[in-house]
Parts: sequence; C-alpha cells; structure tokens
Amino acid sequence: MNAPAAARRHHPMALILLLVMSLAVWCPTAFAQEVPAATSPFEDAPALGLADGTYAIDVVLEGGSGRASIATPTTLTVRDGCAAARIAWSSSNYDYMIVAGKRYVPTIEDGSSVFEIPVLVLDEPFEVIGDTTAMSQPHEITYDLTFASDSMVRQDTARIATPSLLVPLILVLAGAAGVLLFRRVRTS
Repeated sequence: MNAPAAARRHHPMALILLLVMSLAVWCPTAFAQEVPAATSPFEDAPALGLADGTYAIDVVLEGGSGRASIATPTTLTVRDGCAAARIAWSSSNYDYMIVAGKRYVPTIEDGSSVFEIPVLVLDEPFEVIGDTTAMSQPHEITYDLTFASDSMVRQDTARIATPSLLVPLILVLAGAAGVLLFRRVRTS
C-alpha cells in the first residue's frame, strides 16, 4: 500500500511539471525574455563612415516564407555617421522588429508596417526579427537584410543646390533690370 500512497503524494508535482511544460510548448512567449524598447535607431547604430544626409539605397530581404517583402529602394538617413533605414513591409501585420537586441515598433502607413531601424553594416547581411500577427498566433520570424552601398543615391542634394542656383538667377535679373533702367534714363 506504500506505492499508491507515494504515487498520490507525487501526483500534484507531476501535474505542475506537466502544466509548466505545456505552457512552454503552447505559449513560448510566456517564458521569453523581455526585449528592451529602442528610443532611437541612431543610438544603436554603429558609425559607418558615411556623410550625413538622406539617401536612397537598395535593400535585399532574405528569410521567412517568401510571402512578405519590403519596399526597395528605401530611405537611409545618416546622422553623425550613424545610419537608420525606413523599412516598409508589404503587410500591416508586423507589430515589432528586433534589431541588435532592441525592439522597434511601427507606424502604419498605406497598409504597411513601417519601421525606423539602425543599419548595422553595409554590403553584408545582418539579422533582424519581425513579429507577424498574420497567422493564428504571433510569430517571430528571422530575416537577413543587406544594404547595397553601390546603389546609394544622395536625396537631399537637390534641396541644397536649389538656393545656390537662385542667387545667380537673381543677380542676372537685377542686372537686366539695371540695364533697362539705365537705358530709359539715358534716352529721356
């Protein structure tokens, strides 16, 4: 009779262990470590030796099921040599991304989840995690992003060049007006 009593005594522990194991299998996020939220993608970005400004750059997405995509070229912003990219997914179902151990949250624009994330390296893939809610349960999916430096085109140079063209144009117009005024006064 000792054996059934011992089984009954350990039975609650077996149930607790079974419950914990079930939670770990069916709800892995219950045991996941909390990922710190990012405050700015520039704080987590390494200096890449780029000139400050705004660029268009091609980006390649690899991994996942192949159903998701990102807009390319994308906008790359450089501040103090550190780069952040604007990643626009083909779906609005991405509720966060993890890059370099930090969690980034999106804005929803035109049906797309749009993230500002740090760019860790150029011309080499680096790993990111995207959490999608498109399936029955949220899933973290690992992707690789590769930013092609040979495709970079500076976007903010046109805004800088416009004022410098305006000054010579004003000088030419002022000169022409001066010549016309001088001729008018001289003929009077």
